[in-house]
Amino acid sequence: MLKTLNASIEVNSEVTKNIRIAIIRTDYHQEMLKRLEQKCRETLQNHHVSEEHIKTFIVPGSWEIPVAARTAAESKKFDVIIAFGIILKGQTYHFEMIANECARAMMQLSLNYGIPIINEVLAVNDMRHAEERSGLDDKNKGIEAATAALKIFATLEKIKHE
Repeated sequence: MLKTLNASIEVNSEVTKNIRIAIIRTDYHQEMLKRLEQKCRETLQNHHVSEEHIKTFIVPGSWEIPVAARTAAESKKFDVIIAFGIILKGQTYHFEMIANECARAMMQLSLNYGIPIINEVLAVNDMRHAEERSGLDDKNKGIEAATAALKIFATLEKIKHE
């Protein structure tokens, strides 16, 4: 069965049904992060990803996401890692430091281990922006994360089998 996630990439559910996904999310802003994960899981399951193939790991904050992602990548149990966090801009450089280093580390891990890491660590200026991106509507970034995970997995499988 072929599902179209957008006009440019088609994902064959026969290819993605056995995808194994690690979701790593932070413990901060739990209500919004649970909604991101919920929409992500719904989207994955709507594309025939088995619930048993989706595992969630919770870390204290966004700073800790890369080390958990590295451990997940090293385990070789997952095909894609999805990271969720919310970093709220404050009055110090802390916001930039955490957001930049978290993104840099995840990209480096992705390249080093050859495993896609979908970065939905939201660096936002205020809570309103976080709420907009984690609502229960179609603007929820969990949907975007699941879609990206399925697309990159399908593309990598295609490359491997060419």
